[in-house]
Amino acid sequence: MNCPKCHTPLEDTYQCPKCQHEEPTMKRIIRASNYHYNQGLSKAKLRDLSGAITSLQMSLKYNKRNMNARNLLGLVYFQMGETVSALSEWIISVHFHNQGNIARNYIKKVQNNPGQLQVINNTIQNYNLALRYLEEGNGDLAIIELKKVVNLNPNYIRAYQLLGLLYIQHKQYSAARKILSRALKLDRNNITTVRYMNELAGYAHSKRKNKDIEREKASYVQIKDPNPIVIERTADSYTDFNTSTLSFVNILIGIIIGAAVVGLLAIPAIQKTKAAEYNQAVVEYSSQISERNKEITTLQNQIDALTDENDSLKNNMDTTGSQADSGQNEELLIQAVKSYLDNDFVTSGTVLADVDKSLLSGQDAQAVYDFILSKTRDTVVNQLYAEAYQYYDDRDYMNAVTMFRKVLNLNTDSVESWYYMGRAYQYLTDFEQARNCYNTIINNYGTSEYVDDAQSYLSQIESRTSETQTTETQAAESGTSET
Repeated sequence: MNCPKCHTPLEDTYQCPKCQHEEPTMKRIIRASNYHYNQGLSKAKLRDLSGAITSLQMSLKYNKRNMNARNLLGLVYFQMGETVSALSEWIISVHFHNQGNIARNYIKKVQNNPGQLQVINNTIQNYNLALRYLEEGNGDLAIIELKKVVNLNPNYIRAYQLLGLLYIQHKQYSAARKILSRALKLDRNNITTVRYMNELAGYAHSKRKNKDIEREKASYVQIKDPNPIVIERTADSYTDFNTSTLSFVNILIGIIIGAAVVGLLAIPAIQKTKAAEYNQAVVEYSSQISERNKEITTLQNQIDALTDENDSLKNNMDTTGSQADSGQNEELLIQAVKSYLDNDFVTSGTVLADVDKSLLSGQDAQAVYDFILSKTRDTVVNQLYAEAYQYYDDRDYMNAVTMFRKVLNLNTDSVESWYYMGRAYQYLTDFEQARNCYNTIINNYGTSEYVDDAQSYLSQIESRTSETQTTETQAAESGTSET
């Protein structure tokens, strides 16, 4: 909304910063948003997380730029185990308020903790696997996966609710009550949890009622007649067929009929289905084998070409140093291709990280490099980055620099690698290399979250370099005067 007098944009305020005019409509909107924020804050303090979400969402409907309401909504989502929803709210908050926003710290704490990210990823995978088991009708396997979820993330309310519902379905009422009670401790007024608890109470009441009926039937006492009527049997009286024998015959006939039905109808259908599945699998595997053979043939031809080219380069290795480097790069490239053909994609990508594409001669070699890179980048980059970060975390900065350089050979746009490599160089007092890393982030990735930190550390380097130069100048002047 703009000021009706001077048309200055009004953001998060109802008083114009230019002409000091108070806009009544904007004032009511901001107050309504703050009112619902206060309601959400009170409910969050009382562990009424569902009610807090409702109030905070209403606050954001009035004012989507309410930073406090959006940050608190993210914290509530995070407390309920909904980490993805929490990160979404914090990212939106940083988009509206980039400076002085605590949401930046929340995001960094999550992103800079690889262990927590792995736990979140495993939680989501196990929960989705449980849902897939439920779709397939495997309730027992779903219960096992949901137990893993609540062990990994004890605040994931949706996992507690689904696990309690499965326990109710399996008539394990005591286990369901225990699980749902944990969910209520996390969110005391969650509508879904309360409804499940009411259903559980209904089952318990029905069970007690059935026990009372059985107890009442057992209390009845049969009265014995002191003068029973006795019917004498005659020699030609009718005798019923043995009931137990008749039941056994009927059961035997039913088993024979069932076996005949299965043999005539079910077994041929099952065999037909299995045959169709087998034929489909054969067609798919044949297609995959054909594509792989074509790919192997293409790569083998390229390997032969590279091998010939490599042999010719080896004969001329003594001419220039650049030719030697090129031959070494092509040998590494051949090793990467061989590992790829052996389906060892991790080794292939790791070797490829040591190859300098600019030193490869010939379009075929560069084409092979691009092909192997596209097939192994996603698998290897994350592994190399994890190893590099582990070296950095262990303060082994020399190996950390080497591993981060390999990551950048595969993915030059890895801002995290540029940042931590700069930090490692700074710890090694190689300020020139650290300065290059920070300048790369500032000049090429201006929208990254690491820009502010890179600028800060670059200022520290410049300040320290200036102090060193001043000290050296003073020492030189002192030595001259003494002479």
